[in-house]
Amino acid sequence: MSKRKSRNQMLYTLVFLFFLVCAFAAFFTGVKVGADKTEAKYDNQSSMNGLVEFTGSYQQQDLVTFYHNVFLPYREFKRNWNIQVDKLARSTDARMNAAVMKNLSILADQQYERVNQDSIFTNSPLLHQSQVNVLKSLTLFSKASGKVSTSASGAETAKLLKNDEFTTGAVKYGLLAQKNFYDSMLKWGSKTNQKIPSAPGELKTMSFIQWKKMPLLLKNASIADMMLNRGIFAGYDPQDITAKIDDMIYSGTASSLNLSDIQSSVTLLISTGAVQEQDFVKWREQYYNRETLPQLPFFFE
Repeated sequence: MSKRKSRNQMLYTLVFLFFLVCAFAAFFTGVKVGADKTEAKYDNQSSMNGLVEFTGSYQQQDLVTFYHNVFLPYREFKRNWNIQVDKLARSTDARMNAAVMKNLSILADQQYERVNQDSIFTNSPLLHQSQVNVLKSLTLFSKASGKVSTSASGAETAKLLKNDEFTTGAVKYGLLAQKNFYDSMLKWGSKTNQKIPSAPGELKTMSFIQWKKMPLLLKNASIADMMLNRGIFAGYDPQDITAKIDDMIYSGTASSLNLSDIQSSVTLLISTGAVQEQDFVKWREQYYNRETLPQLPFFFE
């Protein structure tokens, strides 16, 4: 009897360990599975549409449609995410912490539904990939919001949320989607103006002399690349950083601060919180009257 009981206990222990290992493995593959499902859906749609070749048309109408159907919903989410996480960091109310986390998850799911339509950018590969990356990002943000416990203080919960592996992946895909979109504008610009290159090229340290010679669309695409590499997930857009840099240069502020290149200028601006939403609109008339730009609302709002 004792031996049978011992065998049963060992069996229960082995079964428990088996399920524990499975749960552990599932946890660490969650990011990949969630993101890959989204990508697989759009890859299947592309392969089914075999007659459509990725020609890279990048017409202005493509950019406008993408802005309203994909980028704007994600932009709204990003702004609200940052506001809510800042609110969480200052909170001492456990109920409010739980409500904020729930709202973030709901918001990610709602914006996913807005963006999750049939891919209509098969002739513009970068826009197509940007849409996929936005969906990956929202999927992971939703997972992060539902996973992080609110039992700790608001500040600790916000820290856990920011450092969570799902959040890290979500930010990466979001910034990659942003880069895809700004690279798409550069493609469009190169078809409109021969002085605009079709791709940003290799990212390297840029002097102010080089920067001044660059068309606005190239500046913006380069800043989007820097934001991706540095993980800058903020409410402002690449053109806001561009405008802030240009104003520093032309006003003489950069010289008085002994700045000599764009990368160090970005470091200073971000670390001091000097960039604000719509900084570009503030200086658009002063610096960018003759620049080639697609008719997208956030350039003219």
